Amino acid sequence: MTAVIAVLHAEDVALEFLSVLRRHAEEDVGVVIGRPATRVTLPGGLSLRERLELLAPFVAPGGNTAALPGPEEVAGLLGGAPGEVWTHSPADHRIRRARFGWTVSKALTGRAVTYSVGDNLFLQTVPGHVAGLTGAEAAAKIDFINRHAGELLRSRVPDRLVTTDRVPVVERFFTVDTERANRLYALISSLGEDAAVADDPWEFGRSPYEADRLDATAAWVGRWCAPGEGPLVEVGACEGELTRRLVGKGYTVQATEPNASFLARLRERDLGAELSQESLEELAVGRSRPAAAYLLIEMLYYDQDLALLDDLPTDRILLALETERLNDMVWPWLREQSVWRVAERVELAPPTLEFVCDDLAYLRKRGSRGLVLTRNGQV
Repeated sequence: MTAVIAVLHAEDVALEFLSVLRRHAEEDVGVVIGRPATRVTLPGGLSLRERLELLAPFVAPGGNTAALPGPEEVAGLLGGAPGEVWTHSPADHRIRRARFGWTVSKALTGRAVTYSVGDNLFLQTVPGHVAGLTGAEAAAKIDFINRHAGELLRSRVPDRLVTTDRVPVVERFFTVDTERANRLYALISSLGEDAAVADDPWEFGRSPYEADRLDATAAWVGRWCAPGEGPLVEVGACEGELTRRLVGKGYTVQATEPNASFLARLRERDLGAELSQESLEELAVGRSRPAAAYLLIEMLYYDQDLALLDDLPTDRILLALETERLNDMVWPWLREQSVWRVAERVELAPPTLEFVCDDLAYLRKRGSRGLVLTRNGQV
């Protein structure tokens, strides 16, 4: 059965999958290209350079915004029963390649797929297969890029830019099923709607770091708000793990979650909190939820206008973020405004390295620091 390499752009075969062509040097290899959506056959028995030359007409150094093929179209391009399928990691930091790799996994639901480790500054994936290139093979890779994709060496589109680290002399791969591909894609999509494609993408239910952070956050809330003092509004409740802890301590919690998929899961869990789909902006503009405190826990990552906090109907905000985000966004805002004062700052969780996705990869959990903000003139 034919091996198939599925890539978003034609040059990706040379950049990340050259060792696959070597692995199948005497056999035909199918190449599915996402943009433009097409399939090319690289005959066996040809030299590496001759095979790569067949991809040259499909190299298009332009932008990175055209619509991607969906699972049904990709399945059609893959054919009936390919022997092996190789594609981009669903956790590639270049989100369109990640989405394409994830789409390939959906097109082959129930089958394991082999993924290039690819490009990710934040997630280290443990490879199941490592292939070092010879000098001649590396030279073929470089020659193809220089002759056919030279414009990408100066591209202004970050995901298309070819840099030295994106031309590896050691190619690394891992093989996983659809379920773990979903989890990887959800992780890399954590600031978008696709974060909900997997249950508990941040692994709140299995991560020691997340459990400790959430326990510390619930205890911190307890030091500043008594259960009978009034409702707490938790903005961006996500999977509801903090919600569950607070309801268990006797608090009245109004949990909001703009992501429809996460909100549906919250409703299914029936945690005993009032639920709504309101965003931070809607809460501030509507002012319909007066509360003892608003909880903005690890949710100010979406470029929200911090001036919205002034309009929240409360005199107390408990805000938690990683240190870097606090320093870059929150502290500059606090220094320029006069509505809020910092009543407390506290470390809720220190940074740590932790495995995710059943030990397939690991990353640095960045830690969490909390600020209690009270309106000036209020205790």
